[in-house]
Amino acid sequence: MKLYVNLCCPILNIMIEYSCAKERNNRDRMDNNMNKKYLFKRRNAIICSIVFISLFFNMKTFAMQDGSQHSYDYPHVLLINSYHKGFGWTDTQTDAIIEAFRTYNENIIVSVEYLDWKRYPNEENLDLQYGVISHKYKYVNTDLIITTDDIAMEFAIQHRDGIFAGKPIVYTGVLEESAIRRTQDVENIIGVYEVLDSAGTVDLMLELQPEIHNIYVVCDATESGKDVSHAIVEAIESSDTNLSYRILDDLSYEQIMTLLEGAQEGNAVIMGTYTMDSQGKKKSNETFSKELAEITTLPMYTVYEYLLDYGVIGGSLLSGTMQGTYGAGLAIGLIEGTPMESLETVNIKPVYYGFDYIYLEKNNIDLEDIPAGSVVINRPISYYEMHREVILIYSGVTLILLVFVIILSYNVKMRKKAQKDLEEEHNALVSTYEALTASEEELKAQNEELIEQQEKINYLAYNDFLTKLPNRLHMEKYFAKLVKNTNRLHSKVMMAFIDIDNFNYINTAHGHQIGDRLLQEISDLFKSYVQDKGTIGRIGGDEFICLVGIEERFDCKDYIDGLMDKINRSLEISGKQLFVTASIGYAIYPDDGLTYDELLIRADMAMYKMKSMGKAKASRFDIEMNQEMTDKINLTNALKYALLKDEFHLVYQPQYNSKSQKIVGYEALIRWNSHTLGQVSPIRFIPIAESTGDIVEIGKKVIEEAARFAKRINNSDGDIIKVAVNISVVQLLHSDFVDIVKTIIETEKVNPKWFEFEVTESVLIKSFDLVNKQLKVISEMGIDIALDDFGTGYSSLTYLRKLPISTLKIDKTFIDDILNEGENHFFTRAIIDIAHRLNFRVVAEGVEEQFQLDYLRAGNCNTIQGYLFSKPLIEGDAVELLQNYK
Repeated sequence: MKLYVNLCCPILNIMIEYSCAKERNNRDRMDNNMNKKYLFKRRNAIICSIVFISLFFNMKTFAMQDGSQHSYDYPHVLLINSYHKGFGWTDTQTDAIIEAFRTYNENIIVSVEYLDWKRYPNEENLDLQYGVISHKYKYVNTDLIITTDDIAMEFAIQHRDGIFAGKPIVYTGVLEESAIRRTQDVENIIGVYEVLDSAGTVDLMLELQPEIHNIYVVCDATESGKDVSHAIVEAIESSDTNLSYRILDDLSYEQIMTLLEGAQEGNAVIMGTYTMDSQGKKKSNETFSKELAEITTLPMYTVYEYLLDYGVIGGSLLSGTMQGTYGAGLAIGLIEGTPMESLETVNIKPVYYGFDYIYLEKNNIDLEDIPAGSVVINRPISYYEMHREVILIYSGVTLILLVFVIILSYNVKMRKKAQKDLEEEHNALVSTYEALTASEEELKAQNEELIEQQEKINYLAYNDFLTKLPNRLHMEKYFAKLVKNTNRLHSKVMMAFIDIDNFNYINTAHGHQIGDRLLQEISDLFKSYVQDKGTIGRIGGDEFICLVGIEERFDCKDYIDGLMDKINRSLEISGKQLFVTASIGYAIYPDDGLTYDELLIRADMAMYKMKSMGKAKASRFDIEMNQEMTDKINLTNALKYALLKDEFHLVYQPQYNSKSQKIVGYEALIRWNSHTLGQVSPIRFIPIAESTGDIVEIGKKVIEEAARFAKRINNSDGDIIKVAVNISVVQLLHSDFVDIVKTIIETEKVNPKWFEFEVTESVLIKSFDLVNKQLKVISEMGIDIALDDFGTGYSSLTYLRKLPISTLKIDKTFIDDILNEGENHFFTRAIIDIAHRLNFRVVAEGVEEQFQLDYLRAGNCNTIQGYLFSKPLIEGDAVELLQNYK
């Protein structure tokens, strides 16, 4: 067939020749790893440029305020890909198309869209993509549409009149039979056939390994997979050798791996297109090829360029770069005004011989046996070849430096000799003088040392070594001085007890050196605020007290608020940004106490009251705090007894699939029935357990009991029923937490996939890096991670991207008022949409009304939990309920 490029303008011919020459140069450069790195960096640079250009020009596609159509100053081309970004075949075509346009005219605007058919092969996805594309380009004047692969071509044909007013279509990557069938009776369309050289790969395989008599063809059962497998089988059947074959599109991923794992003499594998197995399990072509190569001893070949470097020996490879270049050539011809009927569909084989050196060597194939001019990747090169210029430069520099060292060494030697002679003469002169002054100097030094040590002892006795603030003893003396003045001046004394919030977490996450620097910064802030109005001292750890002599008109609350404003801020310590808050309690002499210790205890009570109310608050002591402290002590003691007497038990609230209404999991909830206090709410005892450290032992018992329950409900071969367990930040930061979990799993003989650990958003701010590290270890064990109470705390999209979570739990506050117009309605739908786009499972908590369930179902919320279905149940009732739903 006469090449279509002869019909295009001279610029088109130059562009095609440039692209093909560049492709040939690329193949030559791939002969060594240095050039492969160059190509990789160059490709990344091109992709980044394309993304930047696409973002820049896509912003121009939004409709104007008056609804008029927007026209670009240069031609606008819409590139629609069948599959997703990151899929090798799609990326090579896309890069080649964009590079061809840039070479021809860098002002041509190329917008890129992805239908993502490999991962979402359904009509709902195409309808969604149609809605997005029609909205984005409704008021944009598009000159031409380019598509890659079958689905994009069919999509453009189906919706061309509705979106782009009959604009011409250029397709690439479509097998000839499929293209003819799909474009029958379609006007204004032309393209490039995907011409596989299956026969070339089969002949090459038999030439390199003539002992092969049976071939396994690995393709999936999708439409494109069947087309490719048909082409490969046709090549096998037409070969001169009597070959047998088997197409594996009816097997699951595991079955294929099992079949090909053992050593099978005389067998080989040809990799085609593969996206999902017969059971619908999805796996990228490159990943599956690489995994298969790691477990099989069979030689593997392919017909596609993008599978090279993913476990195959090689083959006669179809080049996506050539496909894209030819397609862009047709498009440029149309842009320049060449009539559609003057162009011809490209029906040539854009292939080359490509091999992977690693797998050539693995299969004992010599480089001399492969066809001349073949591209070979991963070929090893010597260290000297890779760094020859650097080695020569360093050798020359070293030689020059060696000469300088020799010269300098001689010079230094001569100088030292002269200096030694001078020093000997000088020492003879000063020896007498030194003998006379030695006694006087020694006595003077000893006296100064004694004075310095005495001053240091006095300073350390009354000041904190780290912050240089007054210490506890100093503050007691200062308090006595203020009290003496109050008796004389009829005034009062205010004592403020200050505790830095979450300081232990900062020490744990960033180390004591950062913690000490933070205390020094805070001390400077305190001193700058208090100045001459009073004094402030450090009495231990992260605890400070402030003493101020006050008169009747003195506003204590205003003074404390000013101190809070001084503390509550973001500080940069050694390059780390730390947000610091403090809790403050204060008491007044003589109203709240008559002695230093009495006033200190009561200011401390007020401070801890603020800690329990959420921290970063201040309050004056009142008499009710005595009773609260007593209640807290009683609850702490009862908690110790509860651990000894095993007063805790678990209840399980079921989680339902919103569509099938089947139970898919349970959340394990702890309950405490105290023999002295009765039923105690987790809201009361969990904070106490965290502050005392007892939460570690309680959490261990919860995981153990939940493990036994998970084992009980997951004995059958049915679907996995996960058991969710809430994890405290104290547990996560405990050094032995991961080992505790591993021990429980091994002892109880449970599958980690039966578990899901829930963490709240508030956990993240305690120590994000350390918590994230622990969660990643747990996730690698096979345990799912759920983010609880999402939307009520400090979550951001950055957290969602960095954390190894698989489930988002929408807080009950968003569900309670879900249908009212306002924030809950907007945020609930937005959370569900974001979660699905990030491939997270969504669980809605606190569903109690039918209209809430209807709303969540309409929003495609995965899982429902709440009293509408069931309250939390004891173990026996939970098991019985599960049996009723099977």
